[in-house]
Amino acid sequence: MKLNYEFSIQEVADKFVAVAKNTETETVEQVFNLNESGAVILKALQEGKDVPAIVSLLLSQYDVEPQEAEDEVNAFVNMLKVNGLCE
Repeated sequence: MKLNYEFSIQEVADKFVAVAKNTETETVEQVFNLNESGAVILKALQEGKDVPAIVSLLLSQYDVEPQEAEDEVNAFVNMLKVNGLCE
């Protein structure tokens, strides 16, 4: 999966903010809030991890069922696609 932008993820007051930046024009394209698991997923995508690897990562960090972790990763990826942030 290819991310269309460079993302900066910052923790602010126990919440996470992601900024999508166009590296060619140096402009901010979108800013959005993330929960902790969303930040983990986005960081993993930036590292080039695929969905199964990210599901495994969530399972190692959180007390969730495998199907719940997979559903969360797929929902996050779909949100990125709908907003034009990844292909």
